[in-house]
Amino acid sequence: MWGLGSAGRGALAIVALLALLLLASGAAVAAFVGSDDTVFNRPAELGQDGRPVLTAPDLLAYEGVTVTLRASAPEGVFIGTAHPVDVADFVGDSSRIRLTRVTRTGVEAEDVGSSAAVEPASADFWTASMSGPGVEELTLNRDSSAAQWVIAPLSGVGPTTVSFGITVPGLFRGALIALGTGALVLVISVELLLRSRRRPRRTRRQPPGPPAPSAAERIAAYVPEPDVAPPATEGKHKARRVALAFVLTLSLAGCDYEDLLPAQRQSSELATTKVALTRAELPALFESYGERLRTAVEAARPPRYREDEWHLVDRGPALESDLFGTKVGKLTRLGRRSVPTYEGLEAFSGRFDSYPMWSLVSSKMGRQTRVDLFAKDSVSAPWLREAGSTLSRDLPSPGRPSRLPDADEAAAATAAWRDYLRTGDRDDRLTIDQDSKAWRENIADLGGRAMFSGYTVTVAPAGVSRVVGVADGELAVVALRVTTRLDGRRDLMVRWAPPYGKYRAEKRGVLSFADIAVGVIHLPSKGSPTLLGATFSEVAAP
Repeated sequence: MWGLGSAGRGALAIVALLALLLLASGAAVAAFVGSDDTVFNRPAELGQDGRPVLTAPDLLAYEGVTVTLRASAPEGVFIGTAHPVDVADFVGDSSRIRLTRVTRTGVEAEDVGSSAAVEPASADFWTASMSGPGVEELTLNRDSSAAQWVIAPLSGVGPTTVSFGITVPGLFRGALIALGTGALVLVISVELLLRSRRRPRRTRRQPPGPPAPSAAERIAAYVPEPDVAPPATEGKHKARRVALAFVLTLSLAGCDYEDLLPAQRQSSELATTKVALTRAELPALFESYGERLRTAVEAARPPRYREDEWHLVDRGPALESDLFGTKVGKLTRLGRRSVPTYEGLEAFSGRFDSYPMWSLVSSKMGRQTRVDLFAKDSVSAPWLREAGSTLSRDLPSPGRPSRLPDADEAAAATAAWRDYLRTGDRDDRLTIDQDSKAWRENIADLGGRAMFSGYTVTVAPAGVSRVVGVADGELAVVALRVTTRLDGRRDLMVRWAPPYGKYRAEKRGVLSFADIAVGVIHLPSKGSPTLLGATFSEVAAP
């Protein structure tokens, strides 16, 4: 040791310098963070005119970071979080303040929007929200949430004061360990450097005794013992979180975090697109839909036969069928129907970057399994049923939600179904279901009766063709308008028997009626398309 050269002393000096930097960083972080493992930046006042404040969707969206927003306003403040797609639909072009960056001394913001400001506290789509007269806090784990904050002063009275805190469990303890480790390495390095410059001196032999503890040993006594080593994966994640926390803390202390943070941002797909509907949301969907359906059914019962409530439940082909059924009930003085109940099973959804959104939903209705197309025009609008059918075959697995396939994927199968309904001829383009076969056989039987000289079936699109990806291909819901014309014999007076004559068309011995046919088609990656089920609902004939 006494022969340590200049190169060795230089290396020790570098180690000592690094240990000093580690000691200073640990001390700074421990003092700045405190024992709660959270560090807040300086509060900033925004929106003197009371406008809402929104964060950018990717603000502080880094792996391993839990972020807390702290806000207040003179007459109380509201804080809410929601998916960026929902927030964008809600705010539209309204006037607001957008936070784009967090610094040690506050935030960077910009004014956006030109129309009237919205009132976030009045909305009910928030994934988490709170409001109160004092300082409110709302926390997000940025690992798992594609979300942004919306802050608004209650009563529209500003300014709004905001600050952000970053929390990583074990940060304070990690800072203390860094401080102690840096101090220990620094003392050892300095002691070795000093010894390398001394010459050994001869001294009188002393009786043996316990050696006095060195400075390094005395400092090491204050370094906390590490716990039992965690599993490799857990230790790796913990080390990454602590390292990231040090970087973030240094950024809030004055460094430029854009140059320091790792490029592990939240997925842009998660932040810019949203799964329209998930399986976990089905109970809430059918609870809301069931309440509205019950109101509509009760309003359409005799003697009122009101149609207005149906617009709050269904739309498109489903609404057309509802309105026709209510009209038939009024004409025939019948129309009493029970309220069906749905038990949600699965959601077949894609990812959307804006509203309107839709999803195919499977459910149990009594003993029947069905698939319905539900659509939502905006984040604050209810889910409305657009079309649906019962099934006679099993559904495929939903797979992982992704971008929607081209609607033309179902064009060939839809054309095959259309041709079958029109002519009754089957081919290898589509495997037909039992309900379509039964409907076509009934039409052929009716048109073949002696009172008719013939019949024709015309089929046209009914405005619904939706395709979503599933585990082994695609699943589609399509709707067709099917009109049947029955030509009565000229030597007979052919008319509709009661009560059909009250709501079905007839003219000079020609009888006609129309159906909306809704089919669920499985389009596998390998093999031919299959019609899983079809439902025929009568509507007014043209």
